[in-house]
Amino acid sequence: MTNGKQFRFAYFTPRYDETLSFYADRLGLPVLDSWDRTADDKGSVFGAASGRIEVLHQPLDSAASEHFFDQRSPQGAFMVIEVDDIDACHSRLKDNGVPVEAPLQDQPWGHRSFVIREPIGLRLYLYSEL
Repeated sequence: MTNGKQFRFAYFTPRYDETLSFYADRLGLPVLDSWDRTADDKGSVFGAASGRIEVLHQPLDSAASEHFFDQRSPQGAFMVIEVDDIDACHSRLKDNGVPVEAPLQDQPWGHRSFVIREPIGLRLYLYSEL
């Protein structure tokens, strides 16, 4: 039950332009919103299945930032994104030069999936229901 509410996975990245290109150009996710107010205030929101991924430019001076900020790369976090056709998605990403970390395979819990990493190392599990 969503009641029109959103779920966003948001994070800061020091590799902002590369990360935007990864989600938009390589994964083909739609950009739902984007802003570039100052060097320390820019970001983009991508649609991903029923959720959103918000990518924020890491502030140059994180100590002066008004946002809660943690310098560490994501640890123990990963995203799980359902796609319509996992085989076509896998082929398209391989054709786009995205390295596959875990091979395309059927899982015992009823998913067909594979794993990739985005520019700062966050794992993305992409799957379709069997």
